Amino acid sequence: MKLSLSMIVKNEETFLPGCLECVEDLVDEMVIVDTGSTDHTKEIAQRFGAKVFDFQWQDDFSLARNESLRRTRGDWVLYLDADERIDKSYHEKIRNLISVGKADAFLLNLKSKIGTKSNSQYHLVSYPRLFRKMKGVGFAGKVHEQINNSLLAARAKIVQTDIIIDHLGYAQDDEVIREKARRNHRLLLAQVERRENYGYALYQLGQTEIVLCENEKGIAHLYEALAAGGFGKPVEASIYGIIAENKFKLGDFDGALIASDKSLDAAPSQSFALIMKGEIYLKIGKYRESTDAFMKALERYRSSVLLGNAATAIEPVFDIDFLYSKIATAASLSGEMETAKTYLARAAEENEKIENTARYFEFLVKNGMREEALKASGKFKKYENEDWYLRLVSSAYIDAEDFEEAARLLGKISTHDAVSLSSLANCRMKIGDFEGAESAFRTAIELGYDDPRGLELLGLIQFKLRKFSDSVRILTKVIETAPENARARRFIQAARALAKT
Repeated sequence: MKLSLSMIVKNEETFLPGCLECVEDLVDEMVIVDTGSTDHTKEIAQRFGAKVFDFQWQDDFSLARNESLRRTRGDWVLYLDADERIDKSYHEKIRNLISVGKADAFLLNLKSKIGTKSNSQYHLVSYPRLFRKMKGVGFAGKVHEQINNSLLAARAKIVQTDIIIDHLGYAQDDEVIREKARRNHRLLLAQVERRENYGYALYQLGQTEIVLCENEKGIAHLYEALAAGGFGKPVEASIYGIIAENKFKLGDFDGALIASDKSLDAAPSQSFALIMKGEIYLKIGKYRESTDAFMKALERYRSSVLLGNAATAIEPVFDIDFLYSKIATAASLSGEMETAKTYLARAAEENEKIENTARYFEFLVKNGMREEALKASGKFKKYENEDWYLRLVSSAYIDAEDFEEAARLLGKISTHDAVSLSSLANCRMKIGDFEGAESAFRTAIELGYDDPRGLELLGLIQFKLRKFSDSVRILTKVIETAPENARARRFIQAARALAKT
């Protein structure tokens, strides 16, 4: 069975080499239709042995896509965009699928990173990207072109796979994404006006307007899309999910909850609508309900998305610790501290990134769980020289009244602030290191430390070290903010008297 790669491109010299490299050992031919490149796109394609054809752009992605499809000579077609990648580990599976031929088309999972931040969310969407060449099968729609309807009309058997296509096109700056959205918006408006593939065009128009920050207009078009109908349950669930998310952003929590429930009615095994319900309940103070929703979302996420099975047309993809943290937040607010601790620990242990570990330790320290904090400190040695780690663990030792170990840890901090220095000073004072305590207090004051209780301790330490003039100066500052402090007044008098002797 011969497999053809089908693509359309324009000015893709940045992305194209990576795309062609990832499939050059998989496909038998590469067919690329160029719609007007002015960079080195065509030369790059030819260097990989692709057949390149020029095609005049007519504001219609389907026309270009169908031209590329017409030029292919294979029995099967894989279509990709330049900003997409298929890991070579999937090559054998793809070859087996088309050689056995138990279906006419296969759904591949498009995994798109949204934005440029390291912790940006992913979306998982299934598309029939691999299909047998069949009479009457082609693309429709000026933008966000689809082949699904023609496959269904041809009575094609379509089967889901766990193959992932990594999509890089949304991992760009917001302005780049908005510029694409503005282009698509114009084409979609024209498509809606002609009522061409009407429901789907309204669906894409609504999403595009949300990208352009026209949320209310986008939500209205999404409701129109639902009224037009013609969607399967997974798409219907996604539309309601998008409505719920954006009503939530607009502060319409009741409307967001209704939309979330409708999304769940359409796709009960999904996780996204349950995550939305968790967020809504969290926002309106229903913490017990929030915890339950996040718990159910975790269970369904594990049994669906993590196994490569999308219950809706668009599924969010994220590290599992995201849900652990959500559960911990809701549980903590509802007073379920053991549940919160359990899930914060799981997040820190399963994804040992700084924010997870720091949040876990902070929770233990703030809630007086010093034994757990000290025990846990041995599990995360990789952070033992990090300032945030030293601050948190030293707090546990202070709570346990092990001031010597606390002072040792605080002394290792590379960039002190007034708070950490005052803690260091107090610990040194507790173990009898008065000179060290004075030094730490002095530096803390230089950084803006002005707590009267700490300043009083500094004055008393200086008195003990027989630095009477310094003691009077510091204790006088204490009196200025706390005139009722009788002890400070007594030590000022004693220091003045001793300074004269």
